[in-house]
Amino acid sequence: MQRGLGQRGAVLPLVAIYLTVLLGFGGMSVDVGFWQYQQRQQQNAVDSAAIGGAQALDAAGCPAPATAQAAADTDAASSGGYTPSQVTVNNPPASGPYASNNCAVSVSIKGTKPSFFSQLFGIPSVKETTSATAELVSTNNACIYLLSTTAVSTFSGGNVSAPNCSIIINNTATFSGSQTISAGSIGYGGSTPPTISGTTFSGATPAPMLQAPNPCPEIPGCATLASNPPSASGCQSLAGSNMNPTISPGCYNNLTVGSCGTVTLQPGVYVLNGTSDFSNSRFVGTGVTFYVTANGTAPDFSAALSATISPPTSGTYDGVLYYQVPGNTTAPNLSGSSVHFNGLVYAPGANGVNFNGAQGDYTVLVLGSANLNSSSGYTFGTPPSGSTLVQNVVLTQ
Repeated sequence: MQRGLGQRGAVLPLVAIYLTVLLGFGGMSVDVGFWQYQQRQQQNAVDSAAIGGAQALDAAGCPAPATAQAAADTDAASSGGYTPSQVTVNNPPASGPYASNNCAVSVSIKGTKPSFFSQLFGIPSVKETTSATAELVSTNNACIYLLSTTAVSTFSGGNVSAPNCSIIINNTATFSGSQTISAGSIGYGGSTPPTISGTTFSGATPAPMLQAPNPCPEIPGCATLASNPPSASGCQSLAGSNMNPTISPGCYNNLTVGSCGTVTLQPGVYVLNGTSDFSNSRFVGTGVTFYVTANGTAPDFSAALSATISPPTSGTYDGVLYYQVPGNTTAPNLSGSSVHFNGLVYAPGANGVNFNGAQGDYTVLVLGSANLNSSSGYTFGTPPSGSTLVQNVVLTQ
């Protein structure tokens, strides 16, 4: 009996050892679950940092390593409390499939995660590294925004070629005539589907969508004009009488340059704070931005003999050809027998805008509603890489 009692006592240390081991493994499983959770949180932070870095290129252009670094650091700090010393940012990425892409940003974060039960086994913490890559893309960005929720737009002229962009219609539209519409996607947000008669769709057909917001805040030059409008004080009046004049930028209460031969518009911002006359003249200009104030009457180019006008390709108003304050509902007439416009045409409060100036360059229309009725057709060109007015950021890795 004494020997039996002694044997029973010898089992107790073994039980204690087994329990310690079991508790240790149980504790480690808790730590592993915690580390996995922390890794997911860190991955969310690095994803956010990569997206933020790529979005910063929207305004700065591609590449812009310092701008991408600052934006990624800010997002990593706000989403996970990471310091710049823990964050590595490369624009373009230093390696991998996006190494030559100036509009891509790669981010990695190195974090140290504490342990709890695993400290019993000499593991005070673990190091985790997560990474992500994001890029700006120009594929299938919208080139026609028709933002009115009540007005009906019409497409009844020549073919519309926009295979690499979308047509966004917040209400509905009428498609008629023997035209072909080629677009990456066509969406309508109204309750009534578009009326279609004789039109052929190459690729996308009209489909229901959620109504789209005004894209101006995502377009650097547009956002700048919205928040910092040019001065409308001290405006002048010009009644052109000379043939083939050269016009300087500035603010005009009246700009009359009809029947003046060829009118050359010097680069700069033309603030239209009143009326204008562009009839029976030819217009040429590069680096031009029209700004129509709340008091300005939207210009009419329909009686111009020709017009070939393009926006700035750099600087504060890069890509912005025409900006009309949203509260101004007068409709510009940007059609004519020989007109060629490109860049951003922005008049979100205007309905029934006539336009036929898309001749293959990169053009973005942001209007209330429009009449695209030109028999000569429309060609919306694809933007150069990194030069899309409305940028999309895609998380690629």
